[in-house]
This record gives sequence, structure tokens and C-alpha cells, in this order.
Amino acid sequence: MRDLPSGPALLALARDILLNELTPLLPEERRPDALLVARCMAIAQREAEARETPEHHLRELYSADTDTDGLLARFARDLRIGAFENSPERELCARAILWRLTVAKLRQSNPEFLAANGVDQPGGVVGRARPCPSPASGKRSTPSHAAKSSS
Repeated sequence: MRDLPSGPALLALARDILLNELTPLLPEERRPDALLVARCMAIAQREAEARETPEHHLRELYSADTDTDGLLARFARDLRIGAFENSPERELCARAILWRLTVAKLRQSNPEFLAANGVDQPGGVVGRARPCPSPASGKRSTPSHAAKSSS
């Protein structure tokens, strides 16, 4: 059981104090630095609050429970060697994963861009994930309940 408040709540509190109480006390030339720190805290808060990550789809694709960096490296290698090009279904799957990776990064670093372009709206362009066949075996992985409900 975790202590309350949660990590994201602590980040939100610290960011609020930084922006509303400390930044006004800083000399004008140091305020951009405080705003940069506040933006970094907001990104860290959104990362901590993220329920499902696109890396989850990579774990399903490869039926692997390996570290994220290893999965991303494997996916990048498969993209470079054309492992998804021989099957329209696998190519669409790879494109969907790339799209979700991009949207996830923007959701964390620049959610205003997504909102302004209508990308991250409920029922919007992100859409639902379909199970992807593994590039190595061609076997279809089955998304978990969480993957089905959070897309």
C-alpha cells in the first residue's frame, strides 16, 4: 500500500507552489528557468499517471516481458530490415504502434498540441488497437483487457 498523497499528486503540489509562490519571488531573468522546471514536472506527472503505454503493445507484439529499451530496439531493427513489409496486416500494426508511440510522447510533452489538433479526443484519431501478428512467428497476440479498454 502506498502512502498518500501519490507521486503525481506530490508533483502537482510542488509545481503549483513553484509557479504561484516561488516564481514571482525570483528575479525576472531566472523566471524562464523556473517555468522550464515546472514544465518538466508536468511531463513527469503525466508520465506517472499514464495507465497504458505504447510499449505495452510492443510486449504483446513480441510476446515478451523484456525491458522497454530492448523492445524499442527490437522494433526499430525490425522496421529497418523490413520485417513488416511482407504482410499488409503487420505493416498496419507497425504503423499503429508508431502512431501510438508518437501520440504518447506528445501526450506527455505537449498535450496542448494534441488538443489543438483534435488528435487525443475520446473516440478521436488514436482509435482502438487490434491484435498484431508477431513479425517472427506470424502468431497473433491477444491484447489484455486493459489494452482493449484504454485505447
